[in-house]
Amino acid sequence: MANLDLSKNQEPHILAANLRKAFSGIVAGNVKEQGLKAIAEHGSFKITGDLEIIEPLDKLLRTFVDQRRMKLGDKEYKPCYEVVS
Repeated sequence: MANLDLSKNQEPHILAANLRKAFSGIVAGNVKEQGLKAIAEHGSFKITGDLEIIEPLDKLLRTFVDQRRMKLGDKEYKPCYEVVS
């Protein structure tokens, strides 16, 4: 996740593919065995990139958490990612 290129200095379709990978990584970190194991061993995924991209991404993800869309079962959601500027 930390190696994803979330910069605006690339073709739009490449950026879109990298954003899809970020979302897929978050899903994996939340529910898939390999993702859960990686989070347990190495800590939360770090998401970096241009502020014009990662700040709205962080806002969107926080909105999902606030709306309880990221809730898993009866447990309070603890993000498996950290947006780092």
